[in-house]
Amino acid sequence: MTHRDTDTTLMLCLATVLITLSHLDAFVPDPRIATGGAIGNSLFFFLSGFGLAKSLNAEAAGGAPPSLSTYLRKRVVRLYPAVLIVACAMLAAGMVHVGGIAELAAVFVWPTPFWFISAVMVFYVPVFYLARLRPTGIATAMALLLVPYALFYSQLDLSTFVVEGRGNDFTWANHFKWINYFGLTLMGCLVARLGLTPRLGPAAIAWLLSGLLLFLVAKLTLLRLGLGHLQFVFQALLYPIVYGCFHVFASEALLKPLRSTPLFPVVALLGGLTLEIYLTQTAWIRWLEAQSYPYGPLALLLLALVPLLVFSVLTRWVSQRMGSGVSRLFQPATA
Repeated sequence: MTHRDTDTTLMLCLATVLITLSHLDAFVPDPRIATGGAIGNSLFFFLSGFGLAKSLNAEAAGGAPPSLSTYLRKRVVRLYPAVLIVACAMLAAGMVHVGGIAELAAVFVWPTPFWFISAVMVFYVPVFYLARLRPTGIATAMALLLVPYALFYSQLDLSTFVVEGRGNDFTWANHFKWINYFGLTLMGCLVARLGLTPRLGPAAIAWLLSGLLLFLVAKLTLLRLGLGHLQFVFQALLYPIVYGCFHVFASEALLKPLRSTPLFPVVALLGGLTLEIYLTQTAWIRWLEAQSYPYGPLALLLLALVPLLVFSVLTRWVSQRMGSGVSRLFQPATA
């Protein structure tokens, strides 16, 4: 099996579940061990880079590589119909407010109410060029990210700032995590270009568990001991964790038996609706958490996932039709 056959369905599903649980504070018994969605987000950006690199290089191998405008149009048509649907729902519910042209553009164009949308839109242009480099070129780009990372890290007030926090204000401090997530996106490109085959085995499982254990220990010790200046350790550990997840959860040894079970269609559905679920969580989870439930976290999880899934399927259905309509508008005229 080559990297072209790598099935990332389970990894996408895992990212969706981890993000959902991170948004539900009731499932975090101790805030000191909360990840702020860091692991799920890291999987999301890694898989984004992995998929883009495979797509761009496959198109280039099949003939002339796509133009930047064609590439960006596909990305916009994929993302923005769902963004507009959810942003309109948030506007109607009073969750966002528009007081002028600038605020209207901020909600519906950029950066939108969804931080990861603004991040991936910024990442798309450099990835278009970097994803087709040789692996050494991509690895060099990842290494060069250490320069802006160190520069901005040195300016943070790490006595109060949490590097994987949820800040949504469009400030350089809250978006410092973009540098790290861009590095993980490039890591996905690198893994795709290397053509690595996921291999499930004792070594891969031990690698992943060790990374998760180190992450947990770091969370419990660094902040408790007032060592906030060492928070870069949290983000550094995300790379081995994501790499371990790739070898464990994208391996055919795990996926092949899973495909024969009734659970796999659910996994595939959740994995296929990753974008829509992320978007709708922004509009739904906060309101949901403000309610009280007699049956505790289990009821909260069911109420989060079932309506969220229905809304996400509807959003995907509408956005696909909107996207196909927009695509036809951009088709070149024929004689």
